[in-house]
Amino acid sequence: MGLLFDPPVTTQFISNVERGVTPLPPIHVPVLTRALSISESELTVLLEQEYTAKLSGRLGHTGSGLDNGFMSPANLKIDPKDMDFMRQLYAAYQKSDPTTQHSFISLCASLLKIAPGVIQE
Repeated sequence: MGLLFDPPVTTQFISNVERGVTPLPPIHVPVLTRALSISESELTVLLEQEYTAKLSGRLGHTGSGLDNGFMSPANLKIDPKDMDFMRQLYAAYQKSDPTTQHSFISLCASLLKIAPGVIQE
């Protein structure tokens, strides 16, 4: 399995990833999802859940760590065909100025008929 990765990885590296000692580098996600026959979004959701649980445990939190309103739920499912567009959209939103962000939020709320107050500015 290690030879499927570019660059190739050792069995020790794979073992470390399995045990949570070493994080899975994003460059290796496509190879692993092909090997497991799952979508990248499924693997990403699982990695986010594991990371959240691990971090919450280290910080002594019993909750999910996602209740501050700034992080999306780990069980959010995004169709793989939409994932690239959503990433680009979010990256552009993050780089935009506050006026553009406000306009974008208003447009989305109006166009998609999202109830007032659901989208936080």
